[in-house]
Amino acid sequence: MPDNTMSVEEILAASEREASLYDWRGTFADYLAMVVENPSLVKFSHARVRDAILSQKVDTLPTGEPVYRLFEQDIFGLDDVLKQIVEYFEAAAKGAETRKRILLLLGPPASGKSTIVALIKKALEDYTRTDEGAVYAIAGCPMQEEPLHLIPHSLRPVLKEQYGIEIEGELNPRNRYLLRTKYKGNIADVPVERVVFSEHEAVGIGYYVATNPNADSSLLVGSIDTERLDGDRTEVAGRAFRMDGEFNVANRGMIEMVEIFKADKYLLTTLLGLAQEQVIKMEKFGSIYSEQAIIGHSNEGDFNTFALDEHSEALKDRIIAIRVPYNLRVSEEVKIYGKITTRSEEANVSIAPLTLQVASTFAVLSRLDQPASQGMTLLDKMRLYDGRMVGSYTRQDAIEMRRHHADEGMTGISPRYVMNRIAAVASIPGVKCVTPLAVLDSLWQGMSENVSLDQEGKAAFISLVSDTVSEYNELAVTDVQRAFDESFDETAAILLAGYLKSIRAYCSGKEPDDDDVGFDERDMQEIERPINVRAKDKKAFREEIDRLAFLFEKRGRRFDYTTEPRLKAAIESRLFPSTRELQRALTRPRFARQRAEWSQRRISIVKRLIEKYGYSAVGAEDLLEYVTELLQKKTMFRTPKNEGIEWHWDLYPTKATLVPPAEES
Repeated sequence: MPDNTMSVEEILAASEREASLYDWRGTFADYLAMVVENPSLVKFSHARVRDAILSQKVDTLPTGEPVYRLFEQDIFGLDDVLKQIVEYFEAAAKGAETRKRILLLLGPPASGKSTIVALIKKALEDYTRTDEGAVYAIAGCPMQEEPLHLIPHSLRPVLKEQYGIEIEGELNPRNRYLLRTKYKGNIADVPVERVVFSEHEAVGIGYYVATNPNADSSLLVGSIDTERLDGDRTEVAGRAFRMDGEFNVANRGMIEMVEIFKADKYLLTTLLGLAQEQVIKMEKFGSIYSEQAIIGHSNEGDFNTFALDEHSEALKDRIIAIRVPYNLRVSEEVKIYGKITTRSEEANVSIAPLTLQVASTFAVLSRLDQPASQGMTLLDKMRLYDGRMVGSYTRQDAIEMRRHHADEGMTGISPRYVMNRIAAVASIPGVKCVTPLAVLDSLWQGMSENVSLDQEGKAAFISLVSDTVSEYNELAVTDVQRAFDESFDETAAILLAGYLKSIRAYCSGKEPDDDDVGFDERDMQEIERPINVRAKDKKAFREEIDRLAFLFEKRGRRFDYTTEPRLKAAIESRLFPSTRELQRALTRPRFARQRAEWSQRRISIVKRLIEKYGYSAVGAEDLLEYVTELLQKKTMFRTPKNEGIEWHWDLYPTKATLVPPAEES
């Protein structure tokens, strides 16, 4: 049995140990002693959420921008959004008025709003399982109430002055009633227990979908036991309040409000009271203190309707809205769709490597505004946003364009639609390889079937298809160029290693000497010349690349020549055969004596596409044939009268003939 294999008994024992880790139970006297010794145990909800996010670690890019590990495996291309969210919790954690604001994530469907909140909730659950994030509550309280609420108001300044412990809030009616009746006012004996937040168990994390305009308010504020309404108001509140609403559940943690503006006015007013005063209003019976982070999300249409309502001014003033647009970087969009690859391969359908990039290109193009810069095309803008080389434009130019087009990404094709169309191609009977043009055609066909699109809208999408084909043409040629030379990867790795070694020495100030220590200025310039790194910019460029490589090294991740778009362009320009050379090599020779060499060359390219670059035999041969035709200036599609698309290429290749069957992947 392998060393890492656990027996059934070991699994059971480990499960029992896990369950007992959080079983602390004591009295309020015990808890108060713990808090005095370690005041960091006392946290308000926003500080707890902030610490939960940061507990997953934060990296820093060479540009100085933070990368939050909590989100990096699931959220792509939304770095600015994530930074704003963390800044909101940072400000609220410091006690600013931000703490009394509702965080609203505003964006189109499938832009990542729900995923962001889900990751924060999971981080909060995990954090409360750590020593740093431990949460203690009055035992048995359905609102996991902070035990320090037992301290009378007259003594709270003493705790703040002597120990830096701030207490805010009032005992809820149930605990106030139990303190008076069961514990006879003796706060030291009130039992305290450790609690772990769990959305599934309704502890510390609330969830509410506001889709019913006539929803029962008790779902949020809690229900009342009508059989216990006898007695004075205090007694009724203590015995009859069940405190089982989502606001009660979320006390000391957070609540997610889905489609927040579909809630009725009464619920929105209740939400206003909770955000502004940290209280849950109970009709006829006063209020209950509840302190929690409120995160809502909505689409722009519902928000705009809400914003036009003159009676919503008070709530609008309590909202901090952060836009969550669709991603605008192709390389990040590819990561979103990458998860579908495994499912398709399990169904014995391969996805050609460029397919996801082509689908991402079409999606991102649909989200961009036309560029204002004269001479810049939509494709240029897309490439610039993705960090690629576009003429003399710089990264700062991309930032400025983004700033002047704040609505970009709030409309366009959603990732969900793209994934559905990829899946549609993969499910076609007989299809063994999903090719880029097949998916592009599927994306187009899906849009053309949309009855809400007028002729102008259809023409716009045909233009996007044309631009995407242009991008695919470049990508396809690049992949064949890469596979043309058997030693390309090794040579590229050597060039990169030499460059990184030189810039590290350059950045640390080591001058070159006879012992091969230091940097080679000529070699560095050879790499930088094709990408137009000017002399005045070389120091900043080299320092940026050095920091990026160090960050990858520190995290144990591989930094290869494709990692940084500018280095990729530079090294490929050094090593790739020209398109003219490639065309001559791929074109079928006129004379029979030359065809054996030509055939062997093509077979070698196909094999390298399969063995090194992830193609199936069918996909590799389809790519090679496509590039061969393309280099002969043949047209692969046309748009008659701008009303549709006619492909001059087989979108669904079914077999390979260049590679012998025994060698097919």
